[in-house]
Parts: sequence; structure tokens; C-alpha cells
Amino acid sequence: MQLDQLKAIIRRRKAVNDDGSTQWRSRATLAGVVALCVTATTLAVTTAGADTSGQKFLQSGHLIYNSTIGAVFHIDGGSKRADGSVGIPGLPPGTQAVQTDTKGYVLSRGNISAFEKSTLHVEEPKPAPSNETPVGLAAAGVAYSVYQNAGSIVRLGPTDLVLPGKDGLGRPVITPDGTLWVQRSLSGELCQLPATAGGLTCPAQLERGTVGSLSVVGDRVVFVDTMAGEIRTVSSSGFGRPLAIPGLALAPDAIVVPNDVNGRIAIVEPDKSRLRLVDTVAITGGTATGPAAVERELPAGKFTQVASSGQNLALVDEAGTKLVTLDADGKQKDSKLIPQPTFKPSKDDRPLLTRGADQRLYVDSVGGEQALVVDRDGSVSEPVPASGPTTKPTPSATPTTKPTIVPTPPTTPRPPVTDPSIPPRRTTDPGGTKTAPPPRKVDPPRHTEEPRQPVNPPRTTQKPPPPPKPTQKPPSKPKPPPPIVATPAAAPISLRAVGGNGKVSLTWKRPSLNGGTFLSYRVSRVNDSGPDTTTSARYTSTGLDDGKRYTFQVRTVTRGSNGKTLIGAAATVSATTGAGAAPSIRISRGPKYTGDYKPCENRDYCYYIHIVARGFKPNTTYTFTGHTLNYGILHSDSLKVGPDGSLTVNKFYNDDEGGTVWVTVGDQESNKVKW
Repeated sequence: MQLDQLKAIIRRRKAVNDDGSTQWRSRATLAGVVALCVTATTLAVTTAGADTSGQKFLQSGHLIYNSTIGAVFHIDGGSKRADGSVGIPGLPPGTQAVQTDTKGYVLSRGNISAFEKSTLHVEEPKPAPSNETPVGLAAAGVAYSVYQNAGSIVRLGPTDLVLPGKDGLGRPVITPDGTLWVQRSLSGELCQLPATAGGLTCPAQLERGTVGSLSVVGDRVVFVDTMAGEIRTVSSSGFGRPLAIPGLALAPDAIVVPNDVNGRIAIVEPDKSRLRLVDTVAITGGTATGPAAVERELPAGKFTQVASSGQNLALVDEAGTKLVTLDADGKQKDSKLIPQPTFKPSKDDRPLLTRGADQRLYVDSVGGEQALVVDRDGSVSEPVPASGPTTKPTPSATPTTKPTIVPTPPTTPRPPVTDPSIPPRRTTDPGGTKTAPPPRKVDPPRHTEEPRQPVNPPRTTQKPPPPPKPTQKPPSKPKPPPPIVATPAAAPISLRAVGGNGKVSLTWKRPSLNGGTFLSYRVSRVNDSGPDTTTSARYTSTGLDDGKRYTFQVRTVTRGSNGKTLIGAAATVSATTGAGAAPSIRISRGPKYTGDYKPCENRDYCYYIHIVARGFKPNTTYTFTGHTLNYGILHSDSLKVGPDGSLTVNKFYNDDEGGTVWVTVGDQESNKVKW
């Protein structure tokens, strides 16, 4: 193509920004592109015969690992095609890939592999802090690999960091500036790791027994308490004021979507096929875009993966066969069957739903052979194959240049000397650093003419003797990481027990499977008959005597790579029936007071106290008392708890702006709230 033609094409080309808008390229950009084309032409001439099947990775889009081919592919969300790849063989299905501005990272069980996006140079894999499948997140030029069961975090990018595990972690979220937020399951601490920080800081802590998840609304982090029906902002200074959501009492398995959709938090209840959209303007700021709360019935199916692009929602069903998209109001936009793999997957293999940096959502099929792209309008593309030419990885510790060996004449050998007339040549090793190899060695009888560019060798009348075989071994291909030997699973995480009338209900989280394949959970009551089996992370033991304390053990059953059944470590918990768990009271600011009895002096700041009490004796009446630091006792009233020992009520209006408020029931005292 002539240079004038190339310029004409470039003048007509538009640039697409991250927000989807377009702009004309500047002349400076044109000059850079022309210079790049000239450089590329020069490289093409000087590297004739080299392997050019690999393509450089673009900055935006999505990375997908195809375990069938053993390569990472870059999917361009705009063109809906794979436009770059690099080979990293030997990793299993379910391997996720994330990217920063300069590197791509492949997060497999037990290892992290990195490659340069500009050169496609693959670095030696580094061991991961856990053998579990991690959660990968990326934003603002930094990426994270989070190991929830082990509690470990690896930060990837300009400021690499490895944080060992302390206890299990809840589902992590990431803010637009690259700050990671996690919830420590045992302590209830909410912790942040900024993109350049040297460690975690934990500015807020949940009360024991709180159930919920973190989410990001714009650039604000919130915690959604799914049991108390409450949302609170979280920042480096701790909790912000709470937002009570009347009627928002959800099951423990409710899924809080990690990112907002048009300013509202999306919550999915898989067992009920129900979606709730909750507006948070009251605590996060901004302008309301619709009703404070919206409830929708979902299409048929049990959806267990949900993600938000900011304008749309995508849901993947439990079987991993169907993708459904919804708009910001929860109305269905599109649906598509997810491509099935060409191999027989294991029971735990599932498609992977992720949020891209280009305001699109991506669904990787099992094994990463194909991807579905959810566009900004909620439409779903046809399957995009993750295939094409791949660049073979080059081991970083092996030189890419072969040693030059000069034939030795069949006479008494002399020690070689260095030819001083040949200046050392500079080459680039696979790591990208400039090195100067030792000067070429020659025998004294031979001429020391400086080497020229490769040309046809001069004709000789005498055939030189064959060169001796080099003693240096040829570069070896990088070996895939050794297979993971499965061991019994760790003890289930966050095991909790709540006593009721003649029953005890257990909930827990899946632990690290330590390389095994999940089969079931084994629940047993100490000093009782044989264990029960369940595949759900919850269990209720019924037919128990009231007022009696029972102890339970939960173990995870897995299958090893040799097919052997492995019984994991036990987690133990106790609870008393009838009285339930230890009583607890939690309060927050409720809705505005609307009664007529003794109107508040400060009518503009008069609110109910929102009370959530748990673990009390079922169907029993208790005296609840409201207190304020400035006024003393506000009110007292007799309230009856329900058959499950809990009570949620708006009570005891208060207008003590700036004061400290709390509630007591006998010796039990609630948290204290600044009004």
C-alpha cells in the first residue's frame, strides 16, 4: 500500500473512547501511526523468516483462556472477534485471565503466569498462595487475584504485593480507582487495599452474625445487610449513616451484585427467581432515577451468577446453559444459550461471567473455547471463537540466540583468542533488558573480518570439515506446572447455628477443596446416629427437645484425582433450642416519626429507632427501652418477639440531633448510633 493511500485511510478513521463516544484522530496521532508503520515495515524486512503468527494485545477488551488450545486470547468487544493471542499451555478449564496497562495475568489453581502485552513475552509462572480457584478483578491499571477460602490477596501490576491469609474472605469488590475491598468472614472487618498501599486497613467492623455483601455504587462502597434490610456506606473513616429498606429481609443465599446498575443496587434471590433494585441516593448522593425500590420476577431458571455493566444486568443460570440480560429497570433485553464445550466438563465447571473495562459484560464458555459479549445496550452477540494463530511462549531464563561455533581444523588444537576487531553486538533478551554477549571467539590462523549482514556464503574449492556438535543443550520448552495432588478439604468457613423451637439451623461457606472435586457436605450431630448428606451450604435439624444444647459437625466430601473419596476437616458449632442463639439487638435510624403523641420539638429531625432483635426466646414478651446520652431514657414498651425469637420494628421516636442513641432489653444492650 502506498503511503498516500495509508494516510487517506487513517484520516477517515475514528477513535472510540471508553464511554463509547467517537472522535477524529489528531495529526499527531497520524504521525505516530505512520512512524509505527515505517518501523513495522523495517522490522518485517530485517526479521524475514521469523514466526509472526502472534499479535500484540490491545489495552481494552477482554482476556479469555482457552484450555483446549492452551492459549490466552484477546476479545475485542467492539468488533466481536479475537485479535491477539499467546500460548500458555497446560492450564485447566476455569482459568481466568486479567490485565493491567502493560501485562496480562493468567490465574490458574496454584500458579500465576504473566506476559508482556507489547512483546507477548511469557514470564516464568509464580506460585500462588493457595491451590483454590481465585477471583480476578482489575481497574485503573491494577489487577488482583483474591483467594477467598485461604484469605490471601495478590496485587498485580506496577506495585506487586502478596498478602498471606488471616481468615476467609467474602466476595471482593473493586472501585474505579483500583482500590480492593474485602470482608473478613470471622472477624467481620471490612478492609481496603488501595492500588499503591503496602497492606490492608480495616476501618469498619460488622456485628457478629451479620449477613450481607459489599457493593460499589459509582465510586462509593456500601455494605448491604441482607438480614436486617439495611445499607450503609463504607469509607476509610468507617461506616456512614444507614439506610433502612422496609421489607428487605432476604435469604442468606441472596446475591448482591458487586456494581450498581444506573445508581441502584441489584439483589437477586436465586431460589425465588426474584430481583430487587434499591435506590441509594439518600446515602450515596446523586439524583433519583426512579422509584426507591423495584421488585421484578426473573425469567424461568435459577440464576447464580449476576454482573452489572452500569446500565444493564447479565444473569447466568445454575446449569451454565443460559444467559439473560436485563435493563436498568429489571426488564428483559435479550437471552442466549451459552456454547457448550467440545470436551466433557466436570461437575464443578461453569461458564465465567465478568465485567470488562469497556462497559461490556463477557461470558466465557466452559474451557474458554468461545465467549458471548453483552453490549452496552444489553444485546448479546453471537458466540465469538477464542481461536486463531498463537505465539509460542519463550522461557525467560533461556537465551534466544544460538552460540556461534567455528570449525576447528584437524590439527593440534590451540586455545582460541578473542578477535579485537569485532565490536560486541547488543541483543535483547526475553526479559527485555539489553545485554552484550561475549565477543566472538576465533582461532588465530583464521581471518578476523567483521561479520556482515547474512548473505550467500563465498564459494570455496575445499569443503570445510563438519562442525563439531555443540555441547550446549538446545533451549527446552517451558514445562507446564505439575498436577495438583488433591488432599482432604479444609473445614467449612463461617459455620453458624441458630436455635429455634425444636430445631437448629446451620449455615456455612464452602472451604478450600485443596485440589479435590466437590461432592457433598456431611452434617452430623454429636452423640447421635449417622450423618446426613447435603449439597447445599445450609442444613436444619428438626425434632429436637426445646431448651437443650446440641453440637454439630460439618465436613466437606471431595473426590481426588485418583477417584478416591476424601473426607475433609470438621467445623464444629453448638446451639440451644428454644432459646436460640445468644440474643442480640441492632439499631439504626428509621423512617420519620408520624405519630401525634407528644410531637417532637425538632420536627424536621424526628425519626423512629429501627430495631432488629434476634436470638430471644420465641413468642415471649420483653421490655424494650430506648436511651439517649443527652436525655436519658426516651421510652419503654413491652414487645413480643416472633416464633423464631426475632423482632424487627420501628419504635421510640427521637429528635436528639447529634446525640448518641441505644436500646436495651434487660442486660442486653444494642449498638450505639450517633443520631
